[in-house]
Amino acid sequence: MSSIKEYMHEVWSQLDVEVSFMCPHCGHPASAWLKIPGDEDEHLEEVSCLNPEDEHEWTVVIRKGNNGYSAELEEDPEVDVSIDVDDRCDDWEEPEPEPGAYGIFISAMRDWKINVSELSTVGGAGSRNRMLFVMLYSILEAYLSDTIIGAAMEDVSVQRKMLKLDSLKDKQISLETVLDKPDIVKDMVKTMLQGLSFHKLGAINGICESSFGKPILPRDKDDRNLVMKSIDKRHDCVHRNGVDKEGTMHTDISRGYLEMLGGVFEDIAETLENAIRDTKAKKFFEDLAAEEKKGQ
Repeated sequence: MSSIKEYMHEVWSQLDVEVSFMCPHCGHPASAWLKIPGDEDEHLEEVSCLNPEDEHEWTVVIRKGNNGYSAELEEDPEVDVSIDVDDRCDDWEEPEPEPGAYGIFISAMRDWKINVSELSTVGGAGSRNRMLFVMLYSILEAYLSDTIIGAAMEDVSVQRKMLKLDSLKDKQISLETVLDKPDIVKDMVKTMLQGLSFHKLGAINGICESSFGKPILPRDKDDRNLVMKSIDKRHDCVHRNGVDKEGTMHTDISRGYLEMLGGVFEDIAETLENAIRDTKAKKFFEDLAAEEKKGQ
């Protein structure tokens, strides 16, 4: 079982680095921001060439030395690979969750629907449709992040449920640490949540079910499949300009697809909002009953 010190070290030792090079296969630029462990002497990452006509990846070897970091292509070490370490994160703190996240979500979805009506194409191969698709995911991710983290920070009972999640259940804290840092458990939960990728809706669904008593993914089989398939499609649109691993362009992101997925995402947000309200109401009446019992 890992200790709290190991857990916090694992999270905060990560570094953001940018690597870039000219693809030796086609001559197009390749560039990516990567999150790497700062305490490893060598780390490997796959970086895609930005050529939209010919999708391929290269393995970048990142090495830590006395004079900083260096990088090279595993398949072609002669290629010049530049690496830039972003050290600004040392002084940067995650912003606090936005209050009123559901209202912000509703407003953003209203604007998004107008953009779909005015900017999208009926067919599913256009770049504007891919842009609107990625934007839709960003709106949902922001809502999920602010809402789940905000709810956890407000309610100790939610934090207690989250301690049973795989990433936290084996953590150990000494009594001395608790004395020095009385908010350490709350901080651990917050750090864990801030490290999540909220577009990975399968994992987020499990967290919501265990923490708020209700899954957020749709019960309807077709709607659920639509959501789960959209996760990889989002990755392809963000990282491969709409091309999958086999080199095939996604041509099904039509106006109808956007409108259908947008409706399902609205249902997901409403489901989570209702689940959190039910959790708060249950806690309120439990606390009220406890006070009445204490006064008897």
